[in-house]
Amino acid sequence: MSRILFSLTPITGHVRPALPVVRALVDAGHDVVVHTGTKYARAVAATGARVAPVVHGRDLDDAELDAWSVAHGAPEPGVRRLQWDVLHHFLGPVPGDLADLEAVVAGWRPDVVVTDTTGIAGALLARRHGIPSVQLTVTPLPVSSRDTAPFGTGLQPPRTGLQALRYRLLGTFITRVVFKDAQRAALALVDDAGVERPDGFFLNWMPTFATRVLHLSVPSLEYPRSDLPGNVETVGAVLPRGVDLFEPPAWWGDVLAAKAAGRPVVLVTQGTVATDPERLLYPALEALTGTRALVVLTTGTAEPDEVLPRHLPPNVRAARFVPFEHLLPLVDVMVTNGGFGGVQQALAAGVPLVVAGRTEDKAEVAARVTWAGVGVALPTDPTTDVTTSRAVADGVRRVLADGSFAERARELAAEYARYDAVGRVVEVVEGLAGERATATGAPAAA
Repeated sequence: MSRILFSLTPITGHVRPALPVVRALVDAGHDVVVHTGTKYARAVAATGARVAPVVHGRDLDDAELDAWSVAHGAPEPGVRRLQWDVLHHFLGPVPGDLADLEAVVAGWRPDVVVTDTTGIAGALLARRHGIPSVQLTVTPLPVSSRDTAPFGTGLQPPRTGLQALRYRLLGTFITRVVFKDAQRAALALVDDAGVERPDGFFLNWMPTFATRVLHLSVPSLEYPRSDLPGNVETVGAVLPRGVDLFEPPAWWGDVLAAKAAGRPVVLVTQGTVATDPERLLYPALEALTGTRALVVLTTGTAEPDEVLPRHLPPNVRAARFVPFEHLLPLVDVMVTNGGFGGVQQALAAGVPLVVAGRTEDKAEVAARVTWAGVGVALPTDPTTDVTTSRAVADGVRRVLADGSFAERARELAAEYARYDAVGRVVEVVEGLAGERATATGAPAAA
């Protein structure tokens, strides 16, 4: 038995992909502790792991992120907002989370630390104590490369030498100007932790800090890199199958009937962080009302009657949440704001996409969707991130009319099926724990 510590950013898209891994490690007989927010304590406990609550860190419901940001002085969306978000959401919680993790380690020394993409505190803890660590990516791979544009820009890989040069200049501007303050703050966190400073830009520290980086995706949805660090491995997606109870909504038979009749079924999903219905739900509702398609709207954190008209159009059905593993096999196209987890669930089911979103990592998700040929990306307002009903209508019409998108999505579904992401993550974690036990000459855990 080994001791495994998970440090997970309290955001749905960061916690949910880790839960099947946590359960698998518990089932294999390991002692697992998970540090994350109160919102996820019950789900963590259901895996059989123990919960280490957020005490000194920021225990914030991710559905309240936007409201919290505005209340704490965040500027309007744009470059200044991006700078603010990195400082306050990515770097700001690190000292408190690190204090929480140190309290855990003081009485229970883990053999391996597992973090998510933004898990700086866990990475610093592991580095400080000489514990091997595994980082699970829950976004498109953010590692910089000479073969890609700077992460966050949503730009396709360079096609010419001149374009590559422009990207390098853009990357220099981003690191030395746009994120100058964030780089300084990140270095201060490293110094305060008593850890040796890594080289380069802080967003590229992931392969330096982590013993292994396991990218939860498939090669066809990620840009190839000739200079990828050797400790980075693509292992497939962790899909939340069997995690959620399924109680069919009253209208479930309508979806089955539409599918049987050859009528298009369009799923529109709002996500869990960028939840303003003005951005996507309302434009999609306007665009798809009265069409031949049966439209299913999932509202995420709010109940439908809180954000949608009381009387929905005849071709529209709505629910706060329906487990995608049951819904997606009946769907012909998914309209999404670009959450990485939801996009991968759609592709694993062979469903093509219409993506409308540029906040967080969504510009990068949309860019990879178009690059892989599995869907289209819609324009959004640069300030509000709102798309238009016309853009949604055109996007859905194009994906339904052009069979190449569905064909390519089915090809990716076959690729996802070839991977056992949970099994591979468990194998890597157990291997590191075993190597640590061998190096110390002691059992992996007392």
